[in-house]
Amino acid sequence: MKPLIYLLALAPTALHAETFLIDTQVSEVTVYPSGAEIIRTGSYDLPAGTHRLVIQGIPADGGNPLETIQILTEGLEQTASIWRYDSLPIQDRKSDEIREAEDRIEAIQDQITAVLDEAAAARLRGEAAQQSLVFLGHLGQNEGLTADPQNLRDIARMIAEESLGAEQQIQTAEIEARDIERRLEQLEEDLEVAQAELAALIPEATAHIYVAVDVGVTQATQGDVTVSYIDAYAAEWQPAYEFHLTTEDEPTVRIDRNILISQDTGENWRDVTLHVSTIAPTGQNAASWLPTWRRSIQETPPAPKSVQNFASLAEPVVEAPVIVEERVSGLPQTSSVAGTGVTYTLPAPISVSTGDEVTNVALDSTSQSAEIFALGVPARDTSAYRTARFTNPMDQKLPTSVYARWFVDGVLVSAGESMEIGPRQEVEMGFGPIHGLTLSRKILNRSSGDAGIITRSNQHVEKVEIRVENLTDQSWPLRLLDRVPYSEQDDLEIAWSTQPRPNEENKDNRRGILEWQMDLAPAETKTVTLDLELNWPEGMDLR
Repeated sequence: MKPLIYLLALAPTALHAETFLIDTQVSEVTVYPSGAEIIRTGSYDLPAGTHRLVIQGIPADGGNPLETIQILTEGLEQTASIWRYDSLPIQDRKSDEIREAEDRIEAIQDQITAVLDEAAAARLRGEAAQQSLVFLGHLGQNEGLTADPQNLRDIARMIAEESLGAEQQIQTAEIEARDIERRLEQLEEDLEVAQAELAALIPEATAHIYVAVDVGVTQATQGDVTVSYIDAYAAEWQPAYEFHLTTEDEPTVRIDRNILISQDTGENWRDVTLHVSTIAPTGQNAASWLPTWRRSIQETPPAPKSVQNFASLAEPVVEAPVIVEERVSGLPQTSSVAGTGVTYTLPAPISVSTGDEVTNVALDSTSQSAEIFALGVPARDTSAYRTARFTNPMDQKLPTSVYARWFVDGVLVSAGESMEIGPRQEVEMGFGPIHGLTLSRKILNRSSGDAGIITRSNQHVEKVEIRVENLTDQSWPLRLLDRVPYSEQDDLEIAWSTQPRPNEENKDNRRGILEWQMDLAPAETKTVTLDLELNWPEGMDLR
């Protein structure tokens, strides 16, 4: 059974319509996080009457554009649309550029053939001289020659002179042939360039969709045909960033934004107007259906004996994982639909090849002042990390990117993934390790066991030493992070103390995270001690 849209396309059309082939090229593209809306344009020059316009150039390789296709023939009255994938008529889509490139290749190949013929003709003269040498050699061995000494001398002189002349002709012919063949080097380079230019012009797609529209026109007219459709999977864009930290008297962070665009539609986009958008037209269109929720109860069956015996081996209860909400990321806004997304238009036409190629487009650059300090987490790292605190100066978020690089005073220090930064959000960003700012965290004492005389209970005691040493030749403002456990159960008692006391507890509203702030001079070492005690009733396990 054919789709309804296909059957509707087979509406009655004019019986005697004249057919015009309209060659279309991609002129404008909106790339979504997945997929793209492609706009093609072509021109027509029609006499008065009823005609069929065959729209050429839509590849059949990607998606199903017929589901979203729209054809705009401004100034013409459309009477029917026809499209199909199979049983397509032969279409000659060679443009004037392709024909010119093919003619150029043919001309170069003719020149190469002419050069080879000329070199072969030069060598023929050498081969003729070689035959003369063979004849002269046989002549000198002829037993019928007169034995008169003078006559023999004359024959020998003649053979020598003729042989010399033949040898010279052979050498001259070979030199001439090599000189001629040197012209082949440039011609072969020209041929390679011409073939590459032709390959760039020929569409990558080998199969195309047949699309036609029947129109009526009351008088001869000229104009443009516009065709738009969505290829749901064959294109995408991603953000990419470079963060440049300058450690001068007044430190700054410069953010360079880029867009990485790739497409696999089956044809190259050449000099197109390109938009990138956060809108997802092929995604979910409406709120999900919420079914009713019926609950019931029943008597709990007794657990199998084997389960009862090994109940103590059940998986421990762990804290629920932190769920990070994913949001549609955006770029600088040029047009928007309230609450739906934003679209950014690149300032100049660009070309994007189909296939594995990725096009990197520079977007913009912004700078802002920054505060630099060292951040140390001795429970996880052995070195502190250079960190910059700054504020996103834009009213747009910087979406998550897996293509980010970090520089310090022009030197690349790291590459990887950058997390989302909200508009006007203050952020602390790392710029690589400071290997001369070393960290260590040692457990000096740890004991676990029973405590108490009459009432039995469990106890865990721990003493930790944190050591920071500055082996660099400059002073560093250091922020040191460590942690102590916390409890939401009255039966689990936790007591801790540190020397010195932390400057902040529950850092960034994260329970148990402690922060010390200190200045560390060159060759200076500082120590933090932490004492921890946990107590809980007998018969319970510490998790």
